[in-house]
Amino acid sequence: MLKISICDDEAGERKKIAENLRVYAAAHSEHGIEFDVYSTADEMLKAFNRSGGADIALLDICMPGMLGTELARDILRVSENTDIVFLTTSSDYAVDAFSLHAADYICKPYTQEQFDAALERVIALHEKRTWILLRYEGELHRIALEDILYIETRDKRRVFSLASGKKLSVWSLPPEFRESIMGKKGMTMCGSSYIVNLKHVRCFSGTDLLMDDETLVPVPRRCRSELKQAYFDFYLNEARN
Repeated sequence: MLKISICDDEAGERKKIAENLRVYAAAHSEHGIEFDVYSTADEMLKAFNRSGGADIALLDICMPGMLGTELARDILRVSENTDIVFLTTSSDYAVDAFSLHAADYICKPYTQEQFDAALERVIALHEKRTWILLRYEGELHRIALEDILYIETRDKRRVFSLASGKKLSVWSLPPEFRESIMGKKGMTMCGSSYIVNLKHVRCFSGTDLLMDDETLVPVPRRCRSELKQAYFDFYLNEARN
């Protein structure tokens, strides 16, 4: 089952998006799509806090009280695995939208075909993710490997920094955990204290990695050449694919 949530302050737009989604869901019953609709950001956030987030959130950007980009930040604090798709009449917010790692950005007006194509891309992205389970504060959290910026070793703890801005500190991991993720989705060692996700490296200065959250991860001298090659190979492979 795939859960999708819609938020738009205009009744006509909510109706149109819902109808677009019904058409798509009818043609793709294999996804088992269920959806709910909200007229305000506050209404959606309360529902997410109460019963958990959706797999995909379709958000208008220009809404009174709270922009869709602000809503997306709050959603990701509650549900870091939710894929965000923005639907808007303005392209002015595109840079801000993609800084949040939005899965897609659709400009209104759009056709059913454009809507379907965007949803296809996002669902394919969602289904290709690699999931891991972490025990944090007595609860099990399902985390997408792609959403991990880096993992830092602090004494006996492992601190997972996520694209949503959330940090999960765990005391123990299975001995085989590191070996099981290395080389997947850009995950690589950076000295003995960090595992970094090359997908979330904004810049490699030669001595540090600038991550998407503005953190500078120091690169030990002994592994700079190897990491530089790994960084180059990763993005070369990304470009080819």
